[in-house]
Amino acid sequence: MQIRNIGGRTQFLRSEYDPEIKRSRQKMIGTMPKGLAEIPPELAAKMTDIERQEYAAWLEQQQEAERAAKAAQEIEAMPQQLMTVAGHVARGRAVSTQQAKGMWDGMAQLRRTLTKAGLTKPHLEETNPKEDEA
Repeated sequence: MQIRNIGGRTQFLRSEYDPEIKRSRQKMIGTMPKGLAEIPPELAAKMTDIERQEYAAWLEQQQEAERAAKAAQEIEAMPQQLMTVAGHVARGRAVSTQQAKGMWDGMAQLRRTLTKAGLTKPHLEETNPKEDEA
């Protein structure tokens, strides 16, 4: 079975062998709105158990890809967001005690997580190291 997202709909196509032309043909089983976790009952009735399992696996794969893309986007934006918040605070923007605590806790958690991942704080190195003259 093939599952495709086209526009705002998810299509389900079944390949059936046609002995007359000695090739497979795709037959539309049905469509449903994109993003639904549950298959509508009228569409599920037309599908086999294996096809419903294939959809569940396909849906999990799509959701994992979306989570990975969102994580990558958030990680990419984080340094700029931190610099922006630091600029606001430096210019005197009011920050509540609860907000400040949340920021400190978040930065501490981020530091621990980065350290565990082997991404320790980079140290500034001299750009032009002195060469020994011998």
